Amino acid sequence: MSSLRFVRPVFAAVALACSAPVYPAPLSASEPEVPDLDYYFPGGADHDPEAPTPQSVLGWPFAAWHLHHHELVAYLHALADWSDRIAVIDYARSHGRRPLFALAITSPANQTKLEEIRLAHLARLEAAASDGAEGGDGAETKDVEAASADPLVLWMGYGVHGNEPSASQAGVLLAYHLAASRDAEVAEFLENAVVLLDPCLNPDGMERFASWTNAHRGRIPSVHRSDREHREAWPSGRSNYYWFDLNRDWLPAVHPESQGRLRLYGQWMPHVVTDYHEMGNVNRTYFFQPGIPEMVHPLTPEENQKLTGLIARRHSKALDAIGSLYYSRESFDDFYIGKGSTYPDLCGSVGILFEQASSRGFHQDTEHGRLTFPFTIRNQVATSLSTLAAAAELRSELSAHLVGFQREGVERGAASPVQAHLLSAPGDPQRLHAFRQLLDRHGIRHAALREPLAAGGHRFTPANSLVVPARQARQPLLTAMLETRTEFVSPIFYDVSAWHLPSAFGLIQADLPDMPDAEPVEAGDVVPPIGRLDAPESPVAYLLPWEPLSAPAALWRLCEEGVRTWVAQRPIATGEEDGKARWPHGTLVVPVSVQEKQGPGDLRRLMEEIAAEHGIRVRGVGTGLGIGGIDLGSPSLAPVPAPRVLLLVGSGVSSAVAGDIWHHFDQVWGAPLTMAEPSQVNGSLLAGFTTLLLADATFSGLPAAARSAIESWVSRGGCLVAIGSSVSSLASQKWVGADLVKADFGEEKTKDGKAVEKAPARPDAMPYDEVAQRSAQRRLNGIVVHAWFDATHPLAYGYSKHGPHIALIRSGTTFLKPSAGSLADPLRYTDDPLVSGFAAPENVEALKSSVPVLVKASGSGRVVFLSENPVFRGHWHGSSKLLANAIFFGPIVSPSGGGEEDDDDHDDHD
Repeated sequence: MSSLRFVRPVFAAVALACSAPVYPAPLSASEPEVPDLDYYFPGGADHDPEAPTPQSVLGWPFAAWHLHHHELVAYLHALADWSDRIAVIDYARSHGRRPLFALAITSPANQTKLEEIRLAHLARLEAAASDGAEGGDGAETKDVEAASADPLVLWMGYGVHGNEPSASQAGVLLAYHLAASRDAEVAEFLENAVVLLDPCLNPDGMERFASWTNAHRGRIPSVHRSDREHREAWPSGRSNYYWFDLNRDWLPAVHPESQGRLRLYGQWMPHVVTDYHEMGNVNRTYFFQPGIPEMVHPLTPEENQKLTGLIARRHSKALDAIGSLYYSRESFDDFYIGKGSTYPDLCGSVGILFEQASSRGFHQDTEHGRLTFPFTIRNQVATSLSTLAAAAELRSELSAHLVGFQREGVERGAASPVQAHLLSAPGDPQRLHAFRQLLDRHGIRHAALREPLAAGGHRFTPANSLVVPARQARQPLLTAMLETRTEFVSPIFYDVSAWHLPSAFGLIQADLPDMPDAEPVEAGDVVPPIGRLDAPESPVAYLLPWEPLSAPAALWRLCEEGVRTWVAQRPIATGEEDGKARWPHGTLVVPVSVQEKQGPGDLRRLMEEIAAEHGIRVRGVGTGLGIGGIDLGSPSLAPVPAPRVLLLVGSGVSSAVAGDIWHHFDQVWGAPLTMAEPSQVNGSLLAGFTTLLLADATFSGLPAAARSAIESWVSRGGCLVAIGSSVSSLASQKWVGADLVKADFGEEKTKDGKAVEKAPARPDAMPYDEVAQRSAQRRLNGIVVHAWFDATHPLAYGYSKHGPHIALIRSGTTFLKPSAGSLADPLRYTDDPLVSGFAAPENVEALKSSVPVLVKASGSGRVVFLSENPVFRGHWHGSSKLLANAIFFGPIVSPSGGGEEDDDDHDDHD
């Protein structure tokens, strides 16, 4: 099948349903017409005239408008109903309740035994992994030959970014072609392959974009890039419902779209995975991988890159045939394993990225001429077909690679000096449970310790630990999850340079040379932590720990129910009758007698609900007298009023960081959050809130009236929390009084005080084409760092059992100078802060002399600086408590330090 052709002359006549709406004829010569379907299959195609076309179902010519998601669903279901080559596999619902599904496209004969094909394919891979575990028995060649006779499994994924529309539209045409083609070679191909066609990886983003662009074009669309059709409003359709980039979510798997996709991926284990995108720069052409050779992840197998290169030859031929320009070894890397074209590489598939310059509407003028929506779709269809053709030609090689990967992964694990990874979350089984769930989603086996074990200076117990064996079929993926790396071939990163998952989950890690005694845990058998209430019949108060991941959600519930709650600014020690325990700083205290909305019985039932729903062990105590700690009427208990939180969103704000926060409030804490645009901010609005969050928002870029209102509001007692890049702009405000540290790259100062790079000694000391690399060396692109913390500080409550450090992920080179005032710094970078990722030595030195968290007093209010996003991409659980602490406890940070709150009347003095 090396000469496999997928197209022939098309549509001598197309049978349209008489009842279908009629698309109006053009009004003038200047109104663009859209091409017939044969435009997308220039080599010719023989399609069944009875097959439903997009126009026959939707009532207008394909590509005249952008498909809405419901239209895509309607057409593909109509196509599936007509064709005996298609089965629909529903795998998830988006946050916006839209369906995610794949079309399993294969021959009618294969459709009758689709599950049998799937199970046989998985059994073949499991057998290869078992063979690797046993050291091989000479069955390798036999396994590969048998696998080569099985149907190929090809995953064709389209539109993970909703405002890259040519991708999903091309997926629609590929589905039509494979279902309707009467070409004998297409039929033969489908006898030997199962195509899993995922037409839209991001339904909510697709709908947001389609609604925008369709609503802002006329019948004579503008070709100017500045036209409203081409300029989406904030937050744009790129991201999902909560403004997350789903092409970064393959690894953390936070969202239902990704979780369902990973589940389907594991159920089919495809040989090839495609990932179709668009580029925002209209003056680019078309890109397909291999990508930048120096920026391939080091654990990607060489055979993977070889196969990618061979498939790329087919793409070049297909694009040459239609006169489309392209490039393949620039601009895009293949490093971060959470992307849709990189993740499969470390699981045995061949992942391939495609990028088409986007018309971002119907058409735009570019340096290459007029770029039209149909043209962008045609390029994506061309490389879709070339992918199928290349896969058919490389069937044996692709099968051998996937089978060999399973065997070699286990063998590589067996040969590793590390045979097991121990992971623990002291004081918080919920973070460990979340990590177990993530391992299950990625098909990584794990086990439970049978006996306590000391390793790496830490004690691991069965209750707070798990074991991950090194001998895994997905050993490269496991290694990439757990390793730290600070040496790189190139300093240029398209995304983050580090993602160490134990750091993200706040886990302690120890690597062992031998596998300890452990009980394997089957996927799906992971049981969440069980909460309970332990209390005497008539408690005087309830104590809630602040360490668990779900503790902030529990506190939000208390606030919503109107329960009066205090936080301990000194430790509490309870006696024998109350469990004999030491409760650290940050413990929540709920006295029974002072409640106005709940009687003792109602309060007890509420505590039972909170313990069960949030997996927290709540303790009721029979006396207010502490044993060696403060009493429960101590002035060292600070009241925690219900926060009223406002998040600034809109133009000038990072939708990604704002989305992280919105998602955390909505999905993790179940807490109320108000979002408003900067133009709405005034004194009247702010008066209704206790806390204002700036998420990567430039303070100086806010309207002058908003800046003035915020300053006044803080002085009257408001708590302003600046996150990420907001820190730099806010620190420069005189009323805040924060200072920054600058990395020393040996720069000189101009007369106006600006820093400039020293001129090289010789003109050729820095060639022009190396300037970009020098600039990249100075950036911080997602590095993992360690910080010490003061567990007695309100902004570090909940970390007393965490371990010696808090791991943070940071980007950007804004470094906060330590406080010179009385509000002690809750966190400080360690003497050796870099854990993983690329950082120039000058930036590392700047980190050492700076702090990641700072609190400043302004009048009666507080300004909290969080230089890193504490809820980064929804999975950085180890630092998420910092956001809760800033919201709940930022206002109680006292200039006089911890302990009793200030009392202006001094009535308690002798």
